[in-house]
Amino acid sequence: MVIRTYLKMDPDERESAKKDLESLHSIFTIGFLTIGSFFASLGNLLTLNIIKYPGMAFMFIAGITITVDIWRRNKIKVFLAPILIAISIFILMKS
Repeated sequence: MVIRTYLKMDPDERESAKKDLESLHSIFTIGFLTIGSFFASLGNLLTLNIIKYPGMAFMFIAGITITVDIWRRNKIKVFLAPILIAISIFILMKS
């Protein structure tokens, strides 16, 4: 679905999408959250804590970055993201 949408974009929109995905902001938010979730889940699947704990660290870094980013935009919704990420880290630690 994402590839189909990308192929339908104009060349200028494609360049804009590439720049957005390569920016440090997207790497520290969505990238770290995705990588952390993948590593933590893989560590649970293989029962290897050496993979699980760095994944949770990535999720923690992403949670801090997302919180700071949301804080700039909306002071009320800022508590939702860290609570959800903390709950997911807590669940991963218990399993």
